[in-house]
Amino acid sequence: MKFLVGLFLFITSFIFGQDNSLLYQIKGKDKKVSYLFGTIHMIPDSLFYFPSKLTKIISKSDEVVLEVANLSNQGSLMKLMTLESGSCFDIFTPEQKDSVINWGANLLGIKPEQFEKGFETRKPFTLLQLSFQKMMTGKIRMVDMEIETKAQNDKIPVSGLETIEYQLSIFDKMPTKEMAKFILEIVRNPDEGEKTFQKMVQYYHKQDLESLAKLILESDELGNSSEELLDKRNKNWIPKMEELMKIKACFFAVGAGHLGGPNGVIQLLRDKGYEVTPVKY
Repeated sequence: MKFLVGLFLFITSFIFGQDNSLLYQIKGKDKKVSYLFGTIHMIPDSLFYFPSKLTKIISKSDEVVLEVANLSNQGSLMKLMTLESGSCFDIFTPEQKDSVINWGANLLGIKPEQFEKGFETRKPFTLLQLSFQKMMTGKIRMVDMEIETKAQNDKIPVSGLETIEYQLSIFDKMPTKEMAKFILEIVRNPDEGEKTFQKMVQYYHKQDLESLAKLILESDELGNSSEELLDKRNKNWIPKMEELMKIKACFFAVGAGHLGGPNGVIQLLRDKGYEVTPVKY
């Protein structure tokens, strides 16, 4: 079931056999000590866990560095999600289009014609977000935004390793047939996607990295997109992280899926000579 790529906008929480922790201490040649934390971008409030030790580490940092800063700027985000021309549904056959519209209308509890009009000018990948209408019932917490808020309250500078423009451009580059395929699989198998999502959240909450690894390794969700979604971005971040760590004690917070594996941030930092060790919190 090719569902996890659809969750990328909110949850990059795929781990590949790493130490059983989401928090790591980074030591290099400089005296400054930095930290790397794996986040889940969206989680039910009942499973939200942010202990005082984590808050204390953030408060002592010179700078907090997220994947993308200023996530609350919804105006800019909406503009990036809007098509310059054409329709969101152009990537589907007439029959597929009807299925997607009926699915979305049912999910939102509106009429099909209302759904079509509301999403017609949006980019196709925004349809991937709709599956969360069913999954994320009740209060939710955005871990990245929680970190950003804590930093701002302590008057700690917040920056990003990349821009939201770059992140969303990855989906713009995805072949339309591949994007349509992802969306249609969610439409046809909503229950399976929800089960996968719930498992991911539970494993993350327990810091059960082996189970998370098994979940992703038993599927082929990322396919040809894995290099753009994970590997390439990880490699792009390392020089930026190194430059910051020369002069500052940083708290880096990125999707946990970027931490593990031979091309993960942890290994890439170790390859550069940094001592990266897990921290219990």
